[in-house]
Amino acid sequence: FFFFFFFQAEDGIRDAQESRGLGDVYKRQVYGCAIPTRVGVHNILHVLGAVDTPLKAYPGETNDTEMHRGYAGPQLLHKDFNHSQLSAPIKGRVLWVNLREEPIVYVGDRPFVFRDLTRPYVNVELTGIESSKVELVERMLKVDILNEADQYDGQFMVHDEDKPGELVGIWETANDGTVKTIRDVYEDIAETENARVKFLRLPVTDEQSPELKDFDSLVTMLLPEIKDCCNGKDAEEGPLSMIFNCQMGRGRTTTGMVVCCLLIGQVNPEYYSALTEAHPTSKLYPADANRYANGDFSCIVQLRSLLSDGKSSKHNVDLILEACDRMQNLRTAVNVWKVQMESADTTEEARSRAHHHGVHYLPVSYTHLRAHETPEHLVCRLLLEKKKKKKK
Repeated sequence: FFFFFFFQAEDGIRDAQESRGLGDVYKRQVYGCAIPTRVGVHNILHVLGAVDTPLKAYPGETNDTEMHRGYAGPQLLHKDFNHSQLSAPIKGRVLWVNLREEPIVYVGDRPFVFRDLTRPYVNVELTGIESSKVELVERMLKVDILNEADQYDGQFMVHDEDKPGELVGIWETANDGTVKTIRDVYEDIAETENARVKFLRLPVTDEQSPELKDFDSLVTMLLPEIKDCCNGKDAEEGPLSMIFNCQMGRGRTTTGMVVCCLLIGQVNPEYYSALTEAHPTSKLYPADANRYANGDFSCIVQLRSLLSDGKSSKHNVDLILEACDRMQNLRTAVNVWKVQMESADTTEEARSRAHHHGVHYLPVSYTHLRAHETPEHLVCRLLLEKKKKKKK
C-alpha cells in the first residue's frame, strides 16, 4: 500500500463560539479540529485539562505556556465553574469523536491513509462501513506494515508531497513503538500519561450526506455524557469537553459539533438564550439575504409547516449553525454552492462539484439537523425517505 498526506491539528483547533476573547471563552466546551499528529493529540488534551504532563514541542519550536487560558472553561455544562480557575491548567476530561471513514495508521508522529496509486488525491470511500470493520482494517494494515518493515531493515516507505502535486517517497522507522492504529494512540496516552480521554469512532463518508443511522449514533454516543454533566455526575472526574475531527476539520466535524450543541440545548435550554444574545435575528437573517442564504429551502419550509414548533426549531438550529461556522456554515454554504453553480464564469468541473455539494450533501444534512431538533423527528424521517425515493 502507498500512504501519503497528513494534517496537523496544533493550529487547527477551533471552538463552538464566535469570539476567542476571554469575555466569552469560558462558555465553550465543544471543539473541532483536523486529523492531528500524535504530538497534536497530546497538546490538545493538555489544553483541555485531560492530561497533566507538559505541552510537547517539535525540535526548534516552542509553545505558549499559558495556552490553557484558551480552554473552554466548563460553564456551558457546569454552571458553578469559576472563571478564575483558568489562572492555571485545570483537571478535566475529553470525549473525542473521530468521524474519519478511511482507515488510519500512524507511522511515527504522523497519520497516514492508503490510496489508489492511480488516484492518490481521491479518498477511498467505504460508505456504510461499521467502526468495528474500519478498526479491523487498521489492525491488519499495522501488521502488514511491520511485516514489510522486517524486509527493509525496520524501514517502511510512506508518501507525501514535496511540492503541491508532486509525490515523494519517505522512509520511516517502523516498529511496535512507532506504528499505531488510531485507537492505539489514544489508549497509549491514557495508559502512559493517565490521560482522561474517551475515544469514539463513527466513520462517515467525506462530502456525502451522513446517513440517518449516523445521526442516531451521535445522539446515542453524546446524550448520556451531556446529561451526566448537567446532573453533576462527573464532578469527581472533572469537567467534560467534546472534540470532533474528520480529515480537514470542516464538513463532518462541523456536523458533529452542531449535533452535540443541539443536544446540549435540549438538556439545557438556557444555552439558546446565550446564543440569541451573541447572534441577534438581524444578524442571523440579514434583510438583504435571499431565501436560500436564510435557510428557507423547499424541504425546510415543508418541515416547518408540519411541525408544531417548526419556527422555533429552525431558529434554534440556525443559532447553533452560526456558532459552529468557523470553518463552514451548513446553512449559508448551500447558497454559496448555488451561486457558483449558476454563474456563467464557472467551469463545468466546478459546476458539477457545486451541484454535488449543494444538492446531495448540504441541504440534506441541514434537514437532518432540523429533524433532530424536534420531538416530531419521525415525521421528518418520513419526509426525507420520500425525498430519497423520488431521487432514485
